[in-house]
Amino acid sequence: MADGGKRPTVAVLVRARKQLPGIAAALRERGLPVEVVGLGGLLEVPEVSDVIATLTVLVDPTAGDALGRLLTGARWRIGPRDLAALEARARSLVHSRRPAPAEPAVGAPAVEAPAERGSIVEALDDLGGPDAYSQAGYRRLRRLGQELGHLRNRLSESLPDLVDEVARTLGLETELASAPGASPAGARAHLDALHGVAAEFTELAELPSLPAFLGYLRDAEERERGLEPGEVAVNPEAVQLLTGHSAKGLEWDVVAVPGLTTDQFPSKADTSDSWIRDPGNVPADLRLTDREELPRLRLPVPGSGDQAVVKQALEEYVQEWKDFGTAEEIRLGYVAVTRARHLLLCSGSWWRDGVKPCGPSSLLLTARQACEDGAGTIVHWAEPPADDATNPALAEWPVGIWPADPLSSGRRRALTAAAELVTAAAPHPLDPEQVLDGGDPLVEQWVRDADLLLRERARHASPTVDVPLPSHLSVSALVALRRDPADLARRLRRPMPAAPAPQARRGTAFHAWLEERFGAAKLVDLDELPGSGDEFAAPDGALAELQEAFLASEWADRQPAEVEVPFETPLGPLTLRGRIDAVYADADGGFEVIDWKTGPPPSGAELAAAAVQLAAYRLGWSRLTGVPVERVSAGFHHVAAGVTLRPVDLLDEVGLLDLVTGTSAVPPPPRRD
Repeated sequence: MADGGKRPTVAVLVRARKQLPGIAAALRERGLPVEVVGLGGLLEVPEVSDVIATLTVLVDPTAGDALGRLLTGARWRIGPRDLAALEARARSLVHSRRPAPAEPAVGAPAVEAPAERGSIVEALDDLGGPDAYSQAGYRRLRRLGQELGHLRNRLSESLPDLVDEVARTLGLETELASAPGASPAGARAHLDALHGVAAEFTELAELPSLPAFLGYLRDAEERERGLEPGEVAVNPEAVQLLTGHSAKGLEWDVVAVPGLTTDQFPSKADTSDSWIRDPGNVPADLRLTDREELPRLRLPVPGSGDQAVVKQALEEYVQEWKDFGTAEEIRLGYVAVTRARHLLLCSGSWWRDGVKPCGPSSLLLTARQACEDGAGTIVHWAEPPADDATNPALAEWPVGIWPADPLSSGRRRALTAAAELVTAAAPHPLDPEQVLDGGDPLVEQWVRDADLLLRERARHASPTVDVPLPSHLSVSALVALRRDPADLARRLRRPMPAAPAPQARRGTAFHAWLEERFGAAKLVDLDELPGSGDEFAAPDGALAELQEAFLASEWADRQPAEVEVPFETPLGPLTLRGRIDAVYADADGGFEVIDWKTGPPPSGAELAAAAVQLAAYRLGWSRLTGVPVERVSAGFHHVAAGVTLRPVDLLDEVGLLDLVTGTSAVPPPPRRD
């Protein structure tokens, strides 16, 4: 157990995304909850793959491979005979559309029309007669065709809604929730992650169509480094699987790093990332962020004509890139092995998927040396195989059953028996289909009244769902929690994309001007500037008026001690992060945190909610500097109105913690100066 008796957090960090499916399957076979982190690995999860395959079939009539996954999967389990019949039906449809060949002119050679391949998707929509199929196969194919027809009618919906509708239609939520050992929190974690990807794509893409979204996912799947997540939250409810690239800055109680095998980790494939050998890479001189760290190409003086010198310079440059790539791999390995708080497990193997043994990598040998020096324990170290040894994995032919049955034999028998009991059960005496067909008028009235009451209850019902706060909480989310907890819970549970709106970046010009005026420009994106997303912020066109108002305020001639101060501080079980506009030093050694507002001063409940922002900034500055929080004051300066609002009694750490646990008190109204 981890400290305090809590469940330990566990992660498996791999070098390559292709390692994730096998590890995830092995962990699930042992009854462990698994969360695959990152879009590249997410696409390998079975339920996500089914959703993507269904979306592909909806828009691409040639997507026979995607339809094949659905047909032969655990849900429909279409066998070889029915698949052959479906393929024959596809050829038959092509033949029926083909016009009769025209008679060639006398003496002209006969021209054969190019063969048209049939579409399995099209054949599913027009199965033909049932005689060509098995009874069960024909019934399943018809149901699948009806489901796809229903989903095609929903293609006009937004991408996140369409993803949810596909998952619901496929019955994935019920299947995942009813799996043995499934936890309510983790049952649909991967489906929620796919929903979030669709919502983000809808918000960022210029034309967020379904074909464009599928192309985006294909790019993420084909590129080994993929589209790694921007922010990863440690999940104590599951074993998290992710690449070492995604693990930077995170820690788990237990970390396993498998695959420390020669040419796997460190990887040989990524040690020659030179733009000379790979035209897809950006030349080093065009890379703005890291070009000073990259190898330099040293060519002879132009016009010398010495090709041998040029060739040698290119060879040296490529070798420098290889050495640089190897060093980067070692640094990535260091990141992976330093993510563990209490227990680190490292492993490799002599054999992989080839005919020759591989052996331990330099990283695993370093870990072994550390264990021999007393830093750990070597649980098992296999001797190298003999020279004439063969790969044992190649001698074992995998055996499977097709079509696959998603249930074990015991569970299949139990569920089949239960289904037969339901099917054979007699109808209820009050079943509307029974009593409304010539039944007793009094019973009919009872049924109608009951139906009306049930509909009214369903209409007014407001079921509640516990939505946990994320482990990393922004100050804006904390304000939203104070303003409208239900709305924040909805957004956390089902993230929805916001329509593009110019006001989303209002106020950025004024904040950028303040940065320049204070002489403390930071590497901050415009969207990250504090106050830039305020709903009622003044438009950037009002910059001149805002500048004039600021120069007439009490703050014009005061120089702040710090501006644009980022902070991240613990708040109970959460981590609170934000960015402070400006901090001024007082004459008595204290500090005042000021947040610039370009909109009108708020009032009432909105004012009370906004005061939470200042309380968080006050706590963040206190933690950064070690100054007691009682010596840090805070206020809003509304530039256009020339008003500074200073709450007289901001929430302290206990009050903020009560807010995130649902027991906060309403802060008093601020004072106007």
